[in-house]
Amino acid sequence: MKKFIDFLVVPHGKEPALNFRLSVSVTKVIIILLSIWILLFITATVFYGKLSYRALRAEQIEHENERLRDYNAKVVQIEKSFRKNQELVARIASLAGVELDDLTSSMLEFDDSLTVDGFSQKILTGFAGDRVPLSTEELEQMRTPKGRPLYGWVTRGFIEGDSKDKHMGVDIAVKEGTPVVVSATGIVEFAGWDNDFGNLIIVNHENSFKTVYGHNKKIIASKGEKVFKGDVIALSGNSGHSSAPHLHYEILKDNKTIDPSQYLD
Repeated sequence: MKKFIDFLVVPHGKEPALNFRLSVSVTKVIIILLSIWILLFITATVFYGKLSYRALRAEQIEHENERLRDYNAKVVQIEKSFRKNQELVARIASLAGVELDDLTSSMLEFDDSLTVDGFSQKILTGFAGDRVPLSTEELEQMRTPKGRPLYGWVTRGFIEGDSKDKHMGVDIAVKEGTPVVVSATGIVEFAGWDNDFGNLIIVNHENSFKTVYGHNKKIIASKGEKVFKGDVIALSGNSGHSSAPHLHYEILKDNKTIDPSQYLD
């Protein structure tokens, strides 16, 4: 004989009571389905909570990584500036006919040599009152693009013409946050957002050359700033019209783009 369970629902108010009957087997199926639904709901809630925590943690780690990348870029810039100053001092001292080992002890004999400015002035004047300037050739070499702004895989080269494949620079694939260094001394002509190249920097080297650095994640140099060869001016990224993290690098001469491959290492 089939067994049934009667259910009586008595509402508040004057509404009539609701009475319905379900078989025991149907009732068991409903209870099982409700139990499964509750378990799935609890599992989904726990899983979503873990995902939310991991997403929050990943965001915190990304912020920390960005802070460390900024710090690393500053350290690299300071190190490059220090090396550049060392090379400059050594070059000037050589032109002045002064041994740097002798300068270390001799500079203390001058009251104003205890400062960096005083020390540099002594070298520039050759300790004899005759200024020893850098040659025109050396100054020109510092302002001529040479080397790579960063090292990575060149995924696309320079393509001339009017076709849709035209590409007026080189693309260098690197991970986001890689320090981008300027390839020659000059003045930052533009530092800001471009619809195509995203965070963009253009440096005018004041000798008919300009260099372009596009798709950066973060701009470090400012418009109008004097930058020296090897200075960190940006962190590479994937901004603007870009399908993957890379740096777009261009060289212009007399405001016309040229193939930069001959100026790369």
